[in-house]
Amino acid sequence: MGKSNQITDLRNLSVEELIKTGEGKRAELFALKFQAAVGSLEQTHRIKEIKKEIARIELVLSEKRLAGENTNKTIKADYGQAVAEAEKSGKEVRAKQRKMIEDMQAEQFGTSIDEDSIAAAMANAAEAEGDAE
Repeated sequence: MGKSNQITDLRNLSVEELIKTGEGKRAELFALKFQAAVGSLEQTHRIKEIKKEIARIELVLSEKRLAGENTNKTIKADYGQAVAEAEKSGKEVRAKQRKMIEDMQAEQFGTSIDEDSIAAAMANAAEAEGDAE
C-alpha cells in the first residue's frame, strides 16, 4: 500500500480511532525497541516503519486539530501486552539461534554439544554485539 493510500485511510478514521491506533503503534514500537535491546529483533526495519506510521497518524491528527476538531483525548495502550508479545517473539528468535548454533557445531565437529557450551557461545555473541555498539 502506498503512502497516499495510507494517509487517505487514516483521514477517514475518527479522532478516537486515530488516537487508539497511534497508541497501539507506540506500544508496538516500545516492544520492538525492547527486542532490539535484548538482541532478539530480526526485522530491524520495522522500527523505522512504525515511526513513520506514527508520524502519519500525528499528521492527520494535526490536520483535524487545525480543522477545529477536538483531538485532546486520552487513550492508553496496553504496553504490558506489547512487552509480553515481544518476549514471546524474542524467545522464538533465541530458540532459532540456539538451533543454528547446535547445527553448526554438529556440522563442524560431527557431534552435538553440551548445554553449557551453547550458553557460553550465545553469551559471547551477545557480548561481541554489545562491544560493537
